[in-house]
Amino acid sequence: MSNIRVGLLVEDMAVPAWVNHMLGLIAAEKGIEIALIVKYAYQAPPAAEIDSQGKPWLLSLWMALDKRLVKVSHDAFRNEYLLSALPETPLLNAKVESKECGDHFDPRDLATIAGYDITVFLRLGPLRPCGEIFDTASCGIWSYRHGDEPVERGGPVGVWDVLLDRSTTASALQFQTRSGEREHTLQRSWSMTYPVSIHRNRSHCYWKTLSFAPRKLRELRQIGEENFRLKYTKAEAAPAFYSGEKIAEPTSGAYGKFIGQLLARTAAKKASGLRTFEQWMLLYHFGDEDDLPERLFEFKELLPPKDRFWADPFVVERNGEYAVFIEELEYSKNRGHLSVIRFDANDQPVLPPVKILERPYHLSYPFMLEEDGELYMIPETNESKAIELYRCTSFPDKWEHVMNLMDDVMAVDTTIWRHEGKYWLFACMRESEHAPLSDELFLFWSDTLLTQDWHPHPCNPIVSDIRCARPGGNIFQHQGQWYRPAQDCSGKYGRAMSFQRIDAIDETTYTETPVSRIEANWDASIDRVHTFNRAGRLTLIDGMKRRR
Repeated sequence: MSNIRVGLLVEDMAVPAWVNHMLGLIAAEKGIEIALIVKYAYQAPPAAEIDSQGKPWLLSLWMALDKRLVKVSHDAFRNEYLLSALPETPLLNAKVESKECGDHFDPRDLATIAGYDITVFLRLGPLRPCGEIFDTASCGIWSYRHGDEPVERGGPVGVWDVLLDRSTTASALQFQTRSGEREHTLQRSWSMTYPVSIHRNRSHCYWKTLSFAPRKLRELRQIGEENFRLKYTKAEAAPAFYSGEKIAEPTSGAYGKFIGQLLARTAAKKASGLRTFEQWMLLYHFGDEDDLPERLFEFKELLPPKDRFWADPFVVERNGEYAVFIEELEYSKNRGHLSVIRFDANDQPVLPPVKILERPYHLSYPFMLEEDGELYMIPETNESKAIELYRCTSFPDKWEHVMNLMDDVMAVDTTIWRHEGKYWLFACMRESEHAPLSDELFLFWSDTLLTQDWHPHPCNPIVSDIRCARPGGNIFQHQGQWYRPAQDCSGKYGRAMSFQRIDAIDETTYTETPVSRIEANWDASIDRVHTFNRAGRLTLIDGMKRRR
């Protein structure tokens, strides 16, 4: 498309900070213009608004206390003036009549709106659009959905995710092209639910979702309206059933019960932390080269001293001997460096580890790649805002910086897979500096390794799910299929591992399917696991161990 004209449907000119930031990104996109702001006002307050005024006092008190005690460094809901980001955008004050079927605009306002030739309307308020307003936007009305309740419980978005101790908080961007039509999903995502604080959980979720609309508008411009509609309307949603108990309108007493349970869970975790501490450690297994060890209780533990942890193991085999490259973090420094542990001819680790790379910023996830007889390493260097590449000059402990594969990016756990003549670069990234970093997986490709010319995949982000986005080790082959180890960071960082079978990958397509998991429940003292790597006879994982 040559140009996309975006309209905004808002109830107030004071908008949350995440909205203003999103609109700034949209306005900066080439070929996309914010052409009109429609500020609507109700002729009479809608019934839903009248009902919401009776919100239980205990929930209001709890959320006010939460917001006061838990400080969020970048509050997504800080009020900002809309026109500060869009000072020259035309503004139309419109009247809306609330009916049982939805909210209807005055015909005179509809005639004015039609003259602006809007492609997409973004709904940024409580409006329930109905009627002829859909005829004024050629590609429909887009709206965000935060939270994913199977039935309507009432209360602000994100309240029940925290109160019911859910591991994830859902969000989506949807669009509707005509009145009464079922909404179609443009993007769907899941974030980790931050415990205790409703305000912090909501803020992280909203910051992440601000990227949804800009990236889908960009796709609309690239593929055109017809292809865009076909892509997002052809797959009808499968039926979804709710088999739980009937949920009554929550009262202050009901909220009191859930808040009490939340406080009890929090107190129990604090008490446990006084008796024990958590420490990442390694677990290893030697077996036959062709066998994948499946019984986790057969792995041997490799415990670090209590002043540090070891994590992110990557295995390299040279002439029948094994070296394991790890993140090593001393608690007193609170900054990771990279080390190596060698295994002797009797398959025993040679300790202590030898430090191989240290920088003035945090290092972790020492991904290993062999190419033309050279051994390369791509550590996680997010603090440097780059993806750095190193070459081994003397195995295993001497390394030199070669180049940056990417600059000015916020990326973690870069993993490269050479497949069918191309290099496929996977990395978790965030497009907003205030968004979580483990939620969305991006894919790039190149014909050569030593280059900065990495082409973004058109399906980016190829995964938007905290349960399986973040890479957790080398992509490996097993019985003719390729698998991508992924971290499940729902509930808490590195909670478990999901193995994603790669079903299709090329320059226009990427699909994967979750097929297996590792849960940290074979040993009561091990609480998490988040890396899987193997080479030859040696398989390594890491685990979070609770120690006294």
